[in-house]
Amino acid sequence: MSSRHPAPDELLLDYAAGTLAAGPELAVALHVALDQDARRAVGRLGALAGAMLEGEPAAELDPGDAALARALAAIDSVPVEARSPSVQTIGHPVRRPGFDWAPPPLLRHLDLSATWRRAVGGFEEIRLSLPGDTHRVSLLRLAPGRGLPMHRHVGTEYTVVLQGGYTDSTGNYAVGDFAVGPGPEQHEPIADPGDPCIALIVLERPIVLTGPFGRWLNPLVRRGLI
Repeated sequence: MSSRHPAPDELLLDYAAGTLAAGPELAVALHVALDQDARRAVGRLGALAGAMLEGEPAAELDPGDAALARALAAIDSVPVEARSPSVQTIGHPVRRPGFDWAPPPLLRHLDLSATWRRAVGGFEEIRLSLPGDTHRVSLLRLAPGRGLPMHRHVGTEYTVVLQGGYTDSTGNYAVGDFAVGPGPEQHEPIADPGDPCIALIVLERPIVLTGPFGRWLNPLVRRGLI
């Protein structure tokens, strides 16, 4: 599967180089797990980096290069939408009913205490704790037709869709699609018809609610209480 909204090349480069913080790294890892083109791009970047470390001129690498072809073949052997309903706990797989949509990179972050909790605004959330990272990392679930409160951003936001889809002022996003931003403009993502929309959201800084009632809640948002 190929996304209509891929992650930016510079973000894939940072991911391939291993320089991203844990939250953005997880978001890109999920995008790569769900999107064949992103996997191939990361493979190319990894092959280029390896060639440069070995002193081989990058210009000599092309789609016909044998080493690059082997790398891409290995990457493409991974299922595009690898799914698993289990996580590993003390060496034993434990079934997680309701989490069959979760790609493998997410499963190690979903322990047995991970449950959906109703959040202010009518959506459900699972807050993830990634040691050493200051980003707010959450799984959000929206029922079809429901939206997140109108808001804007003062920091970078990374979003990858894991189930269903949503639509906002920047377009329509489906499984595997990746969004950065949208910057300072306000938006109100609304879940598409069909399955509930589930997405991983990584926030560099708290959002700013801009609706008539949301403004009163911003002090709580800034403190991470909602």
